[in-house]
Amino acid sequence: MDVSTSPTQLVGWVLDIHAYQLLLDAILICFSIYVLIQKPDKPEKPLTAEEMDEIIKDWEPVPLAPPKRTPLQLLNEKVPLITGTTTTHVTIDGKQVLNVARTNFLGFVANAETNKAAKEAVQKYGVGTCGPRGFYGTIDVHLTLEEKIKNFMNAEDCLIYSYGFATVSSVIPAFTGQGDLLIVDKGVSFAIQTGLKLSRSTVKWFEHNNMQDLERILEAERQTDLKTKRPLTRRFIIVEGVYYNYGDVAPLDKIMELKRKYFYRIILDDSYGVGVLGKTGRGTCEHFGVDVKEIDMLTANLESTVSSVGGFCCGSKSVVYHQRLNSSGFVYSASLPPLLTKAAETGFELIDQKPELRQDFIKNLTFVYDGLSKLEGFKVTSTKDGTVIHLRLKNPPPDRYQNEKILQDVVDFTLDSGILITRAKYVDGEAFLPPPSIRICVSAAHSKEDLSNFLKVMKEAASFAISNQDKTQ
Repeated sequence: MDVSTSPTQLVGWVLDIHAYQLLLDAILICFSIYVLIQKPDKPEKPLTAEEMDEIIKDWEPVPLAPPKRTPLQLLNEKVPLITGTTTTHVTIDGKQVLNVARTNFLGFVANAETNKAAKEAVQKYGVGTCGPRGFYGTIDVHLTLEEKIKNFMNAEDCLIYSYGFATVSSVIPAFTGQGDLLIVDKGVSFAIQTGLKLSRSTVKWFEHNNMQDLERILEAERQTDLKTKRPLTRRFIIVEGVYYNYGDVAPLDKIMELKRKYFYRIILDDSYGVGVLGKTGRGTCEHFGVDVKEIDMLTANLESTVSSVGGFCCGSKSVVYHQRLNSSGFVYSASLPPLLTKAAETGFELIDQKPELRQDFIKNLTFVYDGLSKLEGFKVTSTKDGTVIHLRLKNPPPDRYQNEKILQDVVDFTLDSGILITRAKYVDGEAFLPPPSIRICVSAAHSKEDLSNFLKVMKEAASFAISNQDKTQ
């Protein structure tokens, strides 16, 4: 207010303010009177019995499942019921068949030493914990296994989870949130995809194992930063070491170069590399000569190479500590049963004590890979340095359902011939549905005779499936 303002002007301003106040009060009073004099809505007249019957007759419920036939349905195949197992075989309908479907890479399923350790743990601790780690579920064997994995991976610290799927799907949202940027390979597993959804972060996808496309996206994001001056957020590159859906290996050395160039963090899920890849089985990092300590978060399940249950995450001490308080799969799940914890610990010990197991696995994998590559009408699309083999049709029909049906014919034929394999199956929620394939996993415990017979049966099954395909065309 100017000091030269006269008393008359001051009185005028005050009167103006009072006028506006009176006008507002009048409007509020009128609105209140209007609300008070409104008559309440009359209750609707109840429906007669005839009207209710008519409405019910015309009502159509929304189906719980899609009515259309989809390629992801089971195609009416018989789901094998296993009633017994050995290291290399399973019993189905009273018949022992060779198992070439499970990721028992080093043959630790039904392994004598693993079984012994599990039995001793049952006698000492029982079969479960009935409590999460942060409350009353931590047992000494959990800490021993974490120490074992930390030393095995040459990591700074380690944390174990009770379920493999929940490991990476809990780690991702524990460190990312709304506004963060995640650059992800289109070939990642559904467990990673679940973690991405839970994080609510911005996700940019690059073509599977395409480093040029990855760099294109990273460069585009950098240019956007320079133009818009947007605030910096947490940013991650997320990949798998060995892609379970494709059977090829991520070029981790090149990915690490891009990570350093563009200043990103990295989350690596190495569930199908740890224990078998690398000179001593330390996984994809050792395979490419990358220091594990350069990986911000390295996750893997305990359900493949060491044939147990659960998973683990390696990282710095602060990364691991953060998960103990903020990772849902760790905080809210009952801890890993002691017998499975001891089984996993024994598995890691055997990897170091018996390096010939890994050598036998590589030898068997190469033998089967080369044999399957010669099948008429089929092609192996996984890489030779991977640990999982994917077999696809060379000339698939345009209809995915028919493609899946042909592959299922191969699966059924081999089962009738005493060999268990599986068609790769995916859920409706997959972000990018992989092409139809048969997924094959060999073991170090498989004999040359077993695998030779397997290749012989696969040759017969391939001929049978191709001849059926020709008849339907």
